[in-house]
Amino acid sequence: MPLPEAARRIVAVRSNELFGFVPAALDERNAAALHDMRIAAKRLRYVLELLGFVIGPVADEAQAQARELQTVIGEVHDYDVLIARLDRLSAKSSKRGVRRLGLRLHGRRDARFADFLALWAKIEDSGLRERLLSATTLSPNGSIRAHN
Repeated sequence: MPLPEAARRIVAVRSNELFGFVPAALDERNAAALHDMRIAAKRLRYVLELLGFVIGPVADEAQAQARELQTVIGEVHDYDVLIARLDRLSAKSSKRGVRRLGLRLHGRRDARFADFLALWAKIEDSGLRERLLSATTLSPNGSIRAHN
């Protein structure tokens, strides 16, 4: 299979994988879907790092957005892990400091989740998915169309 066709297919699959976690990942209680979305963002980013030159300029934007998603979702996940550990610890302790720390961590996690929601809204509003997939459409002769 020619590289342009393979790139188109791979980017389409990885893009669909990332966007397929919506709406589940937008539910703040669904930490598993959010974590899976982070992995999907990582996969899309890596594919774009390797094959973005075939796709065109939108690939750079998509790669940057995938990197930002990874960062924000990763921070939310870090808080989820810390909160779970703290919950186990607080079950064994009645100290107010542990409870206070838990409240602080929940607040920070909520703030980062709000950042994720804002970033995701920006990505959706920009039409990035549609532009990325459009940039990977095949011309009638089977080559990638140039969308500059």
